[in-house]
Amino acid sequence: MIICPAQSFDIDQIMMIERQSFIPAIQEKRRCFEKRLKTYPEGFFVLSDTSEETVKQNGNALTCGYFCSELWDSFPEPNAEEKIFKRRFALGHNAADTHSAHGMYLYVSSFALSRPYRSKGYGAKFFKASLAALCGANKNIKTIVLLVNSEWENAVKIYQNEGFSEVRRLKDFFPTLTKKTFADGIVMTIAADKYRELSLEPNEIANSFANPFAGVRI
Repeated sequence: MIICPAQSFDIDQIMMIERQSFIPAIQEKRRCFEKRLKTYPEGFFVLSDTSEETVKQNGNALTCGYFCSELWDSFPEPNAEEKIFKRRFALGHNAADTHSAHGMYLYVSSFALSRPYRSKGYGAKFFKASLAALCGANKNIKTIVLLVNSEWENAVKIYQNEGFSEVRRLKDFFPTLTKKTFADGIVMTIAADKYRELSLEPNEIANSFANPFAGVRI
């Protein structure tokens, strides 16, 4: 498995993963991912299965996951009005409107794996390696921010085990399959230094952004 910078030709596979991972009401549009890639390409990665078996079966490597992010120069105070939080975390927002090249907050806007690659440990490694490379390359980043659906209990536990802390709960933020009820959104943060301290094999992040991200293996 190799982590590489996302390219425009990866968008089709990214959209397939998006449809597999989220219900229609919260799936983000193709133009949203295109904007993210254009706005902050350094923070947009794909996980590629380059195994010999996969290449033989399909004729090429397969994109099996994606990670995208943006930088913010500010973050709402925990006691700010809920509408301020909901506006900042709006699904499908234009990254160009919120991204700041010198921002100190790294917002993980979306992260997903295709179905066949889940529950095998790839997700955690992909997530950690992506954050380690980003935080290691950009010393301005002080805090990592993410938003998770309160119904995704496994995801919430994973982030809690990683050390992320809940800082705000957004009531009825996410639509659900019933279309009549909504799930809360949980805003979580962690200090970026946690990922700068990760003990990775030297070749896992070597030349990651000088090159950039020259085929990081996990």
